[in-house]
Amino acid sequence: MTFFGNKTRSHGLLCAGVALTTLTATAQDWRLGTAPSSPSAATFVRLTYDLQRRVTVAFGGWDAPIGSTVFQDTWEYDGTNWVQRQPVTIPDERDSHGMVYDLARGRTIMFGGWDFNFALLGETWEWDGTNWVDRMPTNSPSARLFPAMAYDTTRGLVVLFGGEDAGGLRDDTWEYDGNDWRQATPATAPSPRAGHVVAFDSARSRTVLFGGTDNNQPLGDTWEFDGTNWSAITTDGAPAARVDAQMVFDDGRRRCVLFGGADAAIDRDDTWEFDGRYWRELITQNRPQGNSAMGMAYDTVRARTVVFGGFDGTAAIGDTWELGGDDATYRLFGTGCDGSNNLPPRIAPNALPAVGTTADLDIVDLPAGGGTAIVTIGLFDTVWNGQTLPLDLGPFGLSGCRAYASADASAVYSHANGTVNWALVIPNDPGLRGVRLFLQALSLDPAVTSRPFPGATSAAIEINIG
Repeated sequence: MTFFGNKTRSHGLLCAGVALTTLTATAQDWRLGTAPSSPSAATFVRLTYDLQRRVTVAFGGWDAPIGSTVFQDTWEYDGTNWVQRQPVTIPDERDSHGMVYDLARGRTIMFGGWDFNFALLGETWEWDGTNWVDRMPTNSPSARLFPAMAYDTTRGLVVLFGGEDAGGLRDDTWEYDGNDWRQATPATAPSPRAGHVVAFDSARSRTVLFGGTDNNQPLGDTWEFDGTNWSAITTDGAPAARVDAQMVFDDGRRRCVLFGGADAAIDRDDTWEFDGRYWRELITQNRPQGNSAMGMAYDTVRARTVVFGGFDGTAAIGDTWELGGDDATYRLFGTGCDGSNNLPPRIAPNALPAVGTTADLDIVDLPAGGGTAIVTIGLFDTVWNGQTLPLDLGPFGLSGCRAYASADASAVYSHANGTVNWALVIPNDPGLRGVRLFLQALSLDPAVTSRPFPGATSAAIEINIG
């Protein structure tokens, strides 16, 4: 079916239609939970998802940066309500610990953190849904706070990297098999850090790491661990450097989801996704407040990313948010190349792409003196005419520019003031929900003299129809 419409406040022509096929991705939005009961507001609380019992498990946290309580209570969330559990054996109070779910053994694994008196903790605890057990392994990482932990489902091991112990920041990698810890010896590794995040990408069998701090500034690098070695990953575009974010792997949509964190100035409210090739910013209709030091888990059964707690720059947070569903979204990815105004063109959404509506976008940061802009529309972000994307456009005269989307259709516009409006009319057909389109803009800019072809390109945008 073909459903492109052409509504514009400037004049232009849509050159072709595109036959759409339903793809696997599902569009996402954040929703504030309404559970009747809930844990107390907490920073540095930790969450993980118990797949066997189908509940999100929460433990610990601090009631505020200037609060008087570090928690030692255990809560579970089934998607409707939080319930406090009452185990006979309870770990010491703690925050800034690591916690993951061991899928093979059906246990929640918790390590490290520190207590109210700032004493570093180094026990390994397991929660089976009824009671906590201090495992007391023969070998163990040093007592530390801010360890980042993920469960490698391919090898059946908990992977821990870094954190801060009594001697400072660490860059060590440890693995736990349910009986003992073993220190891995990769040839390369990320720099020493704390406040970073990891998640295991089960689609590619890689532990993905992002960000943290080296005690001087937030970090914004991406690394992957294949079970033998760590590798630095270079991507087009990435989240801003940050500390105390959270990240999980969305099994259904096969991508890491990162939310929040703090940079040098603010607690952030942005959501990003990493599919092993690109970081994309997820632009949703709703979003949690700016937040760092929260807990986060992926509810596999309900296909929801669950966030609880955190810090908004002033106080601890007690909200529960969920990311998921069939809602319309945009995602930004890749990087543009500058025009004569020293800016790349930019696609700026004005309305979300839902069935029965018009998805309205502006192409901005074009040359103020006027010119021509081309919008390309594609069904794919992996291949175009047999060429792997992203595609270097240098051989076509656009040195320093890349194509990120297949150009299955295009629209050509003239503009007089540096802005073009483009609109996509989406029929009221429920079968279109979950369909993805990929857009990129090209500015024909005669004032560009640094390239054989006088032009500039935008970053790409992914439309998820809701």
